[in-house]
Amino acid sequence: MTKASRFESLPPWAPMLAAAGLDQFQAWWTLRLDEVEAGNRQRGGWSSVCRYQLAPDIGVFVKRQQDHVFRSAWHPLRGRLTAEREFRILLRCRAAGIPVAEPLLFATQPVDGHQRGVLVTRELAGYRPLDALTAQWQEAGWPQRRQRQRVLQAVAAVVRRLHAMHLEHNCLYPKHIMVNLDWLAQQGATLAAPVVLIDLEKCKWRLRRVDCARRDLDSLNRRSLGWSRADRRRFIGYYLAAGRHLQGPDARLWHRLARRG
Repeated sequence: MTKASRFESLPPWAPMLAAAGLDQFQAWWTLRLDEVEAGNRQRGGWSSVCRYQLAPDIGVFVKRQQDHVFRSAWHPLRGRLTAEREFRILLRCRAAGIPVAEPLLFATQPVDGHQRGVLVTRELAGYRPLDALTAQWQEAGWPQRRQRQRVLQAVAAVVRRLHAMHLEHNCLYPKHIMVNLDWLAQQGATLAAPVVLIDLEKCKWRLRRVDCARRDLDSLNRRSLGWSRADRRRFIGYYLAAGRHLQGPDARLWHRLARRG
């Protein structure tokens, strides 16, 4: 080890982590867990995500990385772990009231010249990815237009708020948009957020909001399989707060997305 390890836990979770013996980097790094999806071996290192049952009613996702870095003007050579960027973005979004996954902790520890990191976020119980929800509707039958519109409006509102902060998700796929099933079933108000964004490790700040929109809306449009052209047009209208009729630059954005989709 060349430097002291770093451990940042959010105040509400610190007592629980300490009681469970999970208030040190090594405790999380050595946990024997099964991956929830195939690990990512890019950026000169690797990154994996596993699930852990922290308490009887609390599940968490544990992202562990080694040398899985991004480089910037501030860190052009060694770079910084993508999990660290995601942790900072999550804190920033939550402070601004944008519904994203809740972080419990971020920890790093350099070992033998390698950068190792752990990011732990709370599992979204009662939520389902938008792509899984869409697949269910394709198989069992699409809900009425009013219910589809509620989903599209909720997603558009969250994405618009993200872009208002000049933040580009940069990986805005339906599987990274979680929908609250209770909210969907009740068709009314709920304390929990209707829609939550996850997996923001590639999120970045952009000088122009329009650049955020072009990249993210294009990614979402191309990967949203099964949705009708009318639904896609409604989504753009909700995002732009433009109502049913799109004109000028708004119409050009829609036509560009429709061609690429």
